[in-house]
Amino acid sequence: MTTLRQALQNALDLHDGLIPFEEFMQIALHHPHDGYYARNIRGIGTHGDFTTVPQKSPQLGQAIAQWLLRESAHRGWRKYHVIECGPGSGTLAAQVMKNFGWWERRRISLHLVETSTPLQEQQKKLLRRLNVTWHDSVDSALVAAQGHALIYHNEFFDALPCRVFQKQTDHWRELFLRVRDGRLIEQWSDRQLPDSKVFSRPWPDGQRLEVFDSVGHWMRDMNGAWIEGSMLAIDYGGTTDAIYHRRPAGTLRAYRQQQRFEGLAVYELPGRQDITADVNLDDLARWSQMLGWATSPCTPLSQFAPEAPGGEAFQVVCFSK
Repeated sequence: MTTLRQALQNALDLHDGLIPFEEFMQIALHHPHDGYYARNIRGIGTHGDFTTVPQKSPQLGQAIAQWLLRESAHRGWRKYHVIECGPGSGTLAAQVMKNFGWWERRRISLHLVETSTPLQEQQKKLLRRLNVTWHDSVDSALVAAQGHALIYHNEFFDALPCRVFQKQTDHWRELFLRVRDGRLIEQWSDRQLPDSKVFSRPWPDGQRLEVFDSVGHWMRDMNGAWIEGSMLAIDYGGTTDAIYHRRPAGTLRAYRQQQRFEGLAVYELPGRQDITADVNLDDLARWSQMLGWATSPCTPLSQFAPEAPGGEAFQVVCFSK
């Protein structure tokens, strides 16, 4: 198997010594053997690189379980399929299912979408008493559910790779990386802009923006297999105005050992630190509307799950078909 370092070198060779940041982020986080989510299953939690809401409290699991009950009742589903994307350690799935009685659990077919073998093994240990099916893509899970499913995910979109842009003398240029003196450094190059409303706004020179073009592709790809249901997305982010207010350097950052890193430090130690950015909910609403999905207004997590710690930093949005 090609190592992470070899994969990065291959990408640099393919692009004549420049690698789009989006491709770097994909390799650094999701390389099947050396990527961050493959090798750092202990990196989540109070003693790891970062802590997610489910690690702090069961309140989020309770709120999602209530949402599943409401949505299934609204649709009149006696038995139904539930899909979690990016389940991490499996803690959230365990908390969600714990809120259902024996009979209610019999009504649910639970599907987990996980590409990391180490994380999947950890999930199987934690959820061994539940009826769970694992998939390597949401399309596979939707096929198993015959297209009818309730989907939820927590901090899933912000783990997908983003593209980074900077305004330079009234012109947008995209972030690429190249090697100099053995280190990755930034280089800005022209490239076709993705579909995002952020570019239509007036911005000062030097402003950096992130666009989760990969999320838009993910939504379009799964749309064909998804016939009916609802999807609950919980993530760092907000509207364009909220995200970039007084943030000329954008939101791109890395986490290692509970410390936050920005700038060139984000490109150090690929595969050994988490990399993320705020998810633009204006883009999510635009892309979902183009697909014909109904989209609820974004809601702070502190309202969806009032007792969940740290809820002020997260937003919740629901999509329906």
